[in-house]
Amino acid sequence: MGMKSLVIGNGISGKAAVDLLNAKGIGAVYFDLTGSFEAYDMLAGVQDPEELQVFSGTLPTTALEGIGNVIVTGDIAMDDAVIRQLRLMGFSLIGETELAASFDRGRILAVTGTKGKTSATALLGKIIKDRTRNAFTVGEGIGSYADAVCSTTKDSATIVKTTARDLELTDRFHPAVSAIINIKVPGSAEYESMNDYMNVKERIMKNQTEDDHVILNYDDEFTRHIGMRLDGSHDAPRPFFFSVSRELKYGLFLKGEDIILRDTWGERTLMRTGDICIVGKHNLENAFAAIAMAYKYGIPTDHIIKSCMDFRPVAHRVEYVATKNGVRFYNDSKGTDVSTAINGIRAMDCPTYLIGGGYDSGADYGEWIDSFGGKVRKLVLIGQTREKMASCAQDHGFYDYIYAEDLEEAVRICRSCANPGEAVLLSPACEGRGMFKNYEERGNAFRAIVESL
Repeated sequence: MGMKSLVIGNGISGKAAVDLLNAKGIGAVYFDLTGSFEAYDMLAGVQDPEELQVFSGTLPTTALEGIGNVIVTGDIAMDDAVIRQLRLMGFSLIGETELAASFDRGRILAVTGTKGKTSATALLGKIIKDRTRNAFTVGEGIGSYADAVCSTTKDSATIVKTTARDLELTDRFHPAVSAIINIKVPGSAEYESMNDYMNVKERIMKNQTEDDHVILNYDDEFTRHIGMRLDGSHDAPRPFFFSVSRELKYGLFLKGEDIILRDTWGERTLMRTGDICIVGKHNLENAFAAIAMAYKYGIPTDHIIKSCMDFRPVAHRVEYVATKNGVRFYNDSKGTDVSTAINGIRAMDCPTYLIGGGYDSGADYGEWIDSFGGKVRKLVLIGQTREKMASCAQDHGFYDYIYAEDLEEAVRICRSCANPGEAVLLSPACEGRGMFKNYEERGNAFRAIVESL
């Protein structure tokens, strides 16, 4: 890395990066943008405290002396005044993913996409860990890459969930196998155009060569075109497609209920969709991405099949909770926005009682209401958005809704209305702020309520 490194974070977000630098004998300066951080929190556990300076709120110019790299951690906006100034001064900016990957002694598999990254990373991690214990699963909401990288060896595999922010702050990041599950309109206004967003996502392939592989979704217009552009190119990763809606000449695809792998050596039916404990087309896409990545990484298909059959979905993502009196309950608390919640509804294969509502972020719920398509029997609304959602439902011709005071009452209303063979789905299309700390707490509360019925 050379020289000292400046780590910028929100509170504790940069500690893993600081600890890694310290472990590698690289001097570090930590700057907390929030202005409310205590230096001793960052110094705790540091092997050589004299090699670390900590600043909070204001970064003096003298602190930049001898700085080689600037490492941006947490959810700091790239248009923050400090970040802009550092760029104008000519500093190169990297993120935790780039930093940790530079010390990774094994092979890297990287997953990105607008949706589905966590689920695909979880399944891929299981497949590889079932085959070799020397594997690590890292990324936003999973685990710190900087914390894990010191344990890597020349024989290890690191499965990295990468966000657009992670990729924007990479330079030499080089996965042996990568995947772009999908590219949809981003939920934030961070990127000026769809083209800018696509370019950031494609950075996952920037350093890949013809010895590497990229897994792409044939059903997604943008990723399909990426693959077609790469096909036959020199010094570029070899594309391998998956599809849940059509048969492919080569790739992983769905034929009826059969999951088929077809490559130059021939084809094999791996399993049927019912053999994997997942719900919904979008989750099947995530699984296909993971299976294709494991295959191209070199995991034998028999091992892939067994791991898939043993897999249990990530919590809070159309997670089966229990069956009570013939009614199935599903927790999709991760459905914190309209597009994710629509996927939750699409995953249901029976009449459904839907619990929605929460914090009002200014979203338009029309598309969400339109996705009900005769599947949603009743909409039970809670939280700050319940009146807004009810009004939107009426505007879109859906009138079977009811208010509940809290999540527990909503669950009990659904239980009293639902018949055997039907389902209850928590997929709020909102964040839980004001009622819960985060979607995990909301999902755990839902699970506890259901289990108490």
